[in-house]
Amino acid sequence: MDGDHDLPSGIMRRAVNISKNWKHVLIACLISPTVEAQVDGFNKGAGNVDVVVSFSYEKGLGYCLADGNVAIKRNTIAATLFAAGGLTEDLDLQLNIPFISNSTESDFQDVQAFLKWLPMKTAMGNGKLAMGPALGYSVPVTDYQTEGVNAIGQEATSIIPMGVMQYSRNNGYFTSLVGGYIVASEPTPDALVGTLRFGHFNTVHYWELYLQGQRADGGKNYRGTGDLAPTSFKELGVDFLKVGGKYYKPIGSRIGIVAEASYVLSGRNVDQAVMGALSVVIHFRE
Repeated sequence: MDGDHDLPSGIMRRAVNISKNWKHVLIACLISPTVEAQVDGFNKGAGNVDVVVSFSYEKGLGYCLADGNVAIKRNTIAATLFAAGGLTEDLDLQLNIPFISNSTESDFQDVQAFLKWLPMKTAMGNGKLAMGPALGYSVPVTDYQTEGVNAIGQEATSIIPMGVMQYSRNNGYFTSLVGGYIVASEPTPDALVGTLRFGHFNTVHYWELYLQGQRADGGKNYRGTGDLAPTSFKELGVDFLKVGGKYYKPIGSRIGIVAEASYVLSGRNVDQAVMGALSVVIHFRE
């Protein structure tokens, strides 16, 4: 987070550095990756770069249809390479690419890039309010499988405008709201996305709890009938509501570990699944 001179010196400066160094693990849902999980209310700071290698395992407990659940259980392994760097004190660039593997398919999915600009930072009460826009772009890099229960994704090219608002207290507690809209290429439906977070950072750790959701603008349904019957999985509208948490712990001046778990509460055309992930974060600081 830049602008940390507004906070108490010493412990708070070091705590803010902890908060900059964690990173969300990108986890593949049934069809679409959780794009909004990449955007938060912290800046890296000019010249600072984080590189993250993430591994996750998602165990399917069932599959959410438009009108109930069915006993389709898919297990998915994902490995993701992520990098984020501060171009200026207020502007960050984030890049990532996930590799997805299930029982029959393994391939790279969609490369994603985000620019996040948080120019508005205002002292408020016992903390600071940060706000600004973000813009993402997602494009498939391979001709991966899009059909059947082992589909890796929808192979859609997307533009993702978002807004970020975060309030961080001087004692390290914070609350953030990130929301936006996925403008997807045909025939994949567009979707609203959002994440609400509550967490804490200090000199020895970072943790957060989150509620995350996606709501497609229409779309077809798996096992739908009539007008809602898909001719391709690319036409499915993906909705979900997910809860989760993550914990970051530095193990040196330049390396940290992130553990994450999440559970899909409900949705449409999505796995009801529990996920666990571990990430190694390498920090490069000027």
